[in-house]
Amino acid sequence: MTKIVPVIMSGGAGSRLWPLSRQANPKQLLPLVTDQTMVQETVERFDGERFTDPVFICNALHVEAIAAQMAEIGRKVDAFIVEPVGRNTAPCAVVAAVHAAKKDGALVMLVPADHHVKKPESFRAAIEKAVSAAQDGYLVTFGITPDGPETGYGYIAQGETLETGVFKVDAFREKPDLETAKSYLDSGNYAWNAGIFLFSPEAFLEEARAHAGDIAQEAEKAYDAADHSGNVIHLDKNIFSACPSESIDYAVMENTSRAAVVPCEIGWNDIGSFTSLQAARAQIASDDHGNALSEGVMSEGSENCLVQSDGMPVSIVGLSNVGVIVHGGEVLVVNLDESQAVKKIVTRLKDGQETDRL
Repeated sequence: MTKIVPVIMSGGAGSRLWPLSRQANPKQLLPLVTDQTMVQETVERFDGERFTDPVFICNALHVEAIAAQMAEIGRKVDAFIVEPVGRNTAPCAVVAAVHAAKKDGALVMLVPADHHVKKPESFRAAIEKAVSAAQDGYLVTFGITPDGPETGYGYIAQGETLETGVFKVDAFREKPDLETAKSYLDSGNYAWNAGIFLFSPEAFLEEARAHAGDIAQEAEKAYDAADHSGNVIHLDKNIFSACPSESIDYAVMENTSRAAVVPCEIGWNDIGSFTSLQAARAQIASDDHGNALSEGVMSEGSENCLVQSDGMPVSIVGLSNVGVIVHGGEVLVVNLDESQAVKKIVTRLKDGQETDRL
């Protein structure tokens, strides 16, 4: 059986979920949707003989916390690869490939740490569909079958069939306007780009060296010069800092002729804003009016709201589509239609040097 190495990218700060998500305790370390934290949920998807112990790519601040959370659920960790600075997902992918190449014949499963998947069994079935294509040298991405004309995600256009359930990628599309998103949905030929990948290390490194040589070179050098302490691998700071910051999509996937896609329906949600958090929470437990409320919250005449409090009693009256977040001494009230703009508050706090609030 071909083994798969789950490599979990856990470097984000989740600034659109402030004040729940903070620099020292970002969203992937929080139990946002279920009783498990996002990173625990992510690891639990990779259960069974097919998968090796996970690898985490993260920053030094979070190694101890992730290790403790893995111990809580009884999961061993193959390695923590520590990034001295953030350099987006393309360098992450190169480092993941170099690390996994040491495990003969294994494939890399590259995933974010902060996504919610409601149907993990369907996700594992999609992975099984992708194994053969990945063994044949394709860089496989998993496209989420859209349930509406979403303008907040990139899209993947599928091309010719490679095998049952697996297609060549015809094109990657940027986040569309509403009319374009509707046309994608009507065609039935597009999927949301979830940023989840399966590939052989050798195939990915070939394509990275061909299409993003500067990234591949610096990331590989940073791994080769890394400091090892037990299962913690500290990438060389000077070398990795010189690595260009680029996404795997822009650097490799949009340029390679070996991109493939597996469309899937897995109950995926990227929890990228309070709007998506409200939707995910409401699917699991909501009142009769679509409100997702933390324990003890009182609601009267309100609908489709999200209320999350870490202890302070909260009551809402006559609200619609509003988020109320009380956490760590901060209070945020947000129109859920504008929840992406929460990041602007974080930017203002940074500009004002109010780092104690971050």
